[in-house]
Amino acid sequence: MAELPSDASKTLSSNSVRVLVVTRHQDRAELINSILRNGGIPFHYRRVDEAGTASEVLEVGFDLGVVFADENPDVLRSVLDARDRLVPDLPIISCRAELDPDQLSADIIAGASDLVSQNQRQRLLRVFRRELRAARMGRALREAVTTAASYREQLQTFMAGSADAISHVQEGVILDTNPAWNQLFGFEDDTELLGTPIMDIFAEDSHATLKGALVACAQERWPGDSLRCAGMDRSGSLLDVELNLETAQFEGEPCIRISIVPTSRDDTLLLRELRDAVNRDPVTGLFTRQYLIESLQEAIKEPLKGGVRALAILRPDAFANIVESVGSVASEDILGGLARILKEHVQPKDVYGRFGGTLFAALVSRGNVGDLKAWGESFCRKAGSHLFEFGEKSVSVSCTVGMALVDGKDANIDEAVSLAMHACAGGRLKGGDRFSLSSADKESTEIEENDRLWVPRIKQALIEKRFRLAHQPIASLAGTGEGFYDVLVRMVDEQGDEVLPGQFMAAAERNQLVKNIDRWVIGATVAWMAEGKANRAFVRLSQPSVGDDTLTRWLLEQLESEKIAPDKLVLQVPEIVADKHLKATRDLAEEARSLGFGFAIEHFGVGARPAQVLSHVPMEFLKIDGSLMQGMASESHLQAKVADLVAEAREKGISTIAERVEDANTMAVLWQLGVEYIQGYQVREPEVVLEEEPPLG
Repeated sequence: MAELPSDASKTLSSNSVRVLVVTRHQDRAELINSILRNGGIPFHYRRVDEAGTASEVLEVGFDLGVVFADENPDVLRSVLDARDRLVPDLPIISCRAELDPDQLSADIIAGASDLVSQNQRQRLLRVFRRELRAARMGRALREAVTTAASYREQLQTFMAGSADAISHVQEGVILDTNPAWNQLFGFEDDTELLGTPIMDIFAEDSHATLKGALVACAQERWPGDSLRCAGMDRSGSLLDVELNLETAQFEGEPCIRISIVPTSRDDTLLLRELRDAVNRDPVTGLFTRQYLIESLQEAIKEPLKGGVRALAILRPDAFANIVESVGSVASEDILGGLARILKEHVQPKDVYGRFGGTLFAALVSRGNVGDLKAWGESFCRKAGSHLFEFGEKSVSVSCTVGMALVDGKDANIDEAVSLAMHACAGGRLKGGDRFSLSSADKESTEIEENDRLWVPRIKQALIEKRFRLAHQPIASLAGTGEGFYDVLVRMVDEQGDEVLPGQFMAAAERNQLVKNIDRWVIGATVAWMAEGKANRAFVRLSQPSVGDDTLTRWLLEQLESEKIAPDKLVLQVPEIVADKHLKATRDLAEEARSLGFGFAIEHFGVGARPAQVLSHVPMEFLKIDGSLMQGMASESHLQAKVADLVAEAREKGISTIAERVEDANTMAVLWQLGVEYIQGYQVREPEVVLEEEPPLG
């Protein structure tokens, strides 16, 4: 390690530890260098010969001081006195050739954190680690307190009636603005006003008044009254605004905060943001454990509008070995790095945070269990491929993700945490670096019990017409095909609550009820399309319907009764069904297309033999499975797989649709890969469109 230069506080990275070594001998400074470097602590040091020089540089910003106290009987006392005056929180370690109990007591009473011997390297290293960790935690605590104090100040200002539009000004120049200020003055770029004179956005008639108020406020002589001025937006239009001025701090420097008194506002969002900000872990920037648990409890009370939801516990593997390898200080930086990976991996609707120690937790909502599995595996890949560097050392950290489904309105967060922790522990026992789903395999007795519950409810819902039709738009990336919809089904339970198909469809399939549901969905879709609200509708068929010889004739009768052309209806079959029943699927597709119907294979790309399905089944559309969308925006192998599917489909003249697209980044990548259509929450969540059901026909 190089000796610390005098301007070290400006040149060092935030991960480096800064050490002041007070000794007349360079070899003793190099001894400290060797011990810390071999102990995996990234640091820079500065050596000074005597206490007087030390007192001159103490305020540079060191993390730790080491004084070789046996070189001069007064040097330790002098350094400690200077420390107490200038940086009272800086830990100082006394270092002597030999340890003496009486001397240990004397040095600690004088104010040293500890006494170490240069001959006992292991003890010296452990004392250094302890003091550095304590110093790092102390700084983090102070930063957290400072942040909390800042947000408390904002909250108090807000509660007192301050404006939403805020800027910070120093010597007449704008240092910072918030989005509300930019929007008020007509600037879309958040940085466009930075560094410009505040007078540029106020009419000349108001300059004198505003200048005077700024000078008075800077001298702390402004009485706090509101100031009415004429502002000018970007187009030159005048704005009648009322200003509040007060002294403030921006990045440690004094400035004037100007806030514009609003006419009306919604306080809810700002209060939530303020509450979130003061409940973040200083190391990771994520929610703290208690606040995370409260947020999770609130989130699971919200009913799902589609898909499935699960709680994930994420834990780095063999973290004790990591600490031993890189040290306690660097290991905290690794946790911060994993937190950043998690933050990039989740979506805005997910709830996540630090669950304590090395654990992270996330409540994740996705299209189906396959998407959840893909999400967990993607996080493991991202974490494992990231290289953390500390000085001359570099390490990688694998992670295990345990997950438990969170179903129904009576879901319990404690039970979900327990199941997810158990799943995580099971994954670690198998070697870690993997995704593990709790209760993934159901026992036959559980399936039977589930069927005994659902079968009579499904039959009764069919009799009482308690099914609803929902649709999800399919958006074109090529500017064609407007008015395409994927049709979904919902069941309404005895209390009037909506039940998603993931809860009842498996029982319907096992008990020969799914064909009745298929017929209801098709009949309801035809009735809905007769209202002229869709150009094409995609309806899915289960395996029993694929093998039903009477289906196409019945379909034509339904369409003829409503005077709808067959090409308005697209029949879609899951790839797994097509693969297992290839001949029946091929025959249905050929007949359907000969009669004018559209045909599609959905959930494509995750089956055992996708090439065989693509070769044998004639289709107009290929719907790429949503699990391939999880993390695709940042994972090249998923992009390559989707690109191959698109290329194969294009060769056969088949249009491609990406399923369960949930963010703009993924949509942008799909656009680049040549996918023609997308569906999912990035487009719009499903909406119920039919309340009155047609007969089953």
